[in-house]
Amino acid sequence: MSTKQISKDNREYWSTKLGRKFTDKRSLIESVHISEIRKQSDNNFVTFNKRLQIEKDLKVLAQCQKDYNDFFNSIDKKLQDKKLKLEGITKKLSTKLSDWAKNRNWEVGYGDDKIPAWDKEPKGIFTLSQDFAQFLSEKCYEETKKAFYKSKKGEEIKNINELEEQAEDLLHSDMIGSEVLRQISLIAKKTQIKINIPESLKQIA
Repeated sequence: MSTKQISKDNREYWSTKLGRKFTDKRSLIESVHISEIRKQSDNNFVTFNKRLQIEKDLKVLAQCQKDYNDFFNSIDKKLQDKKLKLEGITKKLSTKLSDWAKNRNWEVGYGDDKIPAWDKEPKGIFTLSQDFAQFLSEKCYEETKKAFYKSKKGEEIKNINELEEQAEDLLHSDMIGSEVLRQISLIAKKTQIKINIPESLKQIA
């Protein structure tokens, strides 16, 4: 048996392979729970908005949007006033959610992850109320998912993450290469992840 430490090339190879295997396993586990998480998220949505203290703002936004869209369709002379009111509540709600995003560590980027904002050059009918509802639904789902995987039902993912970290630590340890791969094989068995490590590779690692 070799007494050499695992080589840099082999360390990088197994690190990449382990990452892929653990990601596949994690996705498989999450796919089992996705329907339950979505159901819990839907049930949590009303309470979620109450916790953020934005129910009143959402109702005002929906009413302002309805008023504006109704007036837009009829080309009413009061359209501009309605637009200004809609702009005001939109900016107010966007600011509140921006503050909550920082407080609750939300990922805010593009698409559904982007906080809806006022368009300086709006055209046609607005969908701000729906945009805010979609954004909040996504964030409610994210928080519900995090809470789920901190619960007893989510322990399997936690165990997978811990075992992946153990495997990564082994790859970057000073342990003899053959022993590293043997230990990784044992970890793989615990996670029921199939990883074939040829005996020849163990000897030259």
